[in-house]
Amino acid sequence: MRPFLPRKKPWTPEGFDDWPLHFPATELARPAAHLDWTEQFISCWHAPVQCLPRSTLVVLVAGLFSEWLPRCFQECAQTLRSAGYQVLRMSVRSSRGVMAQGRHISKVLTTELKQEQRFVILAHSKGGLDALAALSHNKALSDACDGIALVQPPAGPSTVMDEVLGCSTQQPTQGYPLDRVSRALAKTPWMADGTRDISSLRDPQITHMLNHLPADLHFAHVVSWTCAPSSRFDTHHARLNARRPGWAHDGQFYLDNQIINGVPQICLPRLDHGQPILGGGGFDATRFWLTLLDTLHETRSGRGSQTR
Repeated sequence: MRPFLPRKKPWTPEGFDDWPLHFPATELARPAAHLDWTEQFISCWHAPVQCLPRSTLVVLVAGLFSEWLPRCFQECAQTLRSAGYQVLRMSVRSSRGVMAQGRHISKVLTTELKQEQRFVILAHSKGGLDALAALSHNKALSDACDGIALVQPPAGPSTVMDEVLGCSTQQPTQGYPLDRVSRALAKTPWMADGTRDISSLRDPQITHMLNHLPADLHFAHVVSWTCAPSSRFDTHHARLNARRPGWAHDGQFYLDNQIINGVPQICLPRLDHGQPILGGGGFDATRFWLTLLDTLHETRSGRGSQTR
């Protein structure tokens, strides 16, 4: 007989402000009211509207290493197609840095879009920077974009990757047995440029881009913390807790390194960095991405704040 395993409690978006209970050293100021779209997201989570025009192309952009995760975005894409949307799962190569992947996205979108067709982008992690690079350097695409949602974007460098690549300005907290292997893999042609661009060695064009985003681009970014890993895949809670004790993170990036200043934020609790792509821990990833679509549409149509 199989042992009884209790079901995970379903994830809900309420409770971001509980972070001091788990990470009391974190220095964090919530965004100004007009830049805080958390309540809009929570409302759409509990009362989905799905009013995005069916003519809209939905573009899904995954992050670093996702070409080796063939199921990422698969269920979300199937659900959207069943609802009548055209969906584009953007091909990802970790060998490309942000600017190169941005050029790739720009080229593919220019080919795929029908005349006068509108599109929205849902992007995870480095995929958010890649998508921004495409829109920042192609005004025609930026003008055709009805919204972009970035989830846990690496606005700042990954402390984990800095230690792996040996470019951290601080002494290692301890020796991690897989770092030598990770360092060797990160320097291969299949990973080098993409890995570099989530570290302190990143292309300086990325910082310039984040400081000069198109003023009329309609978008928001999700920032999150969690105190427990949802899986064993690419999660680094012990390392991050040791490096900056009491500082909030999502298992991969500290909270302050996810924030893009001056851009609307959706602030969510108990969300590990891998969960939007991998699910787990009671988290419904497809519902999450559909809620982001609703939130983009609701805020664009005037029922929420749009000011940046």
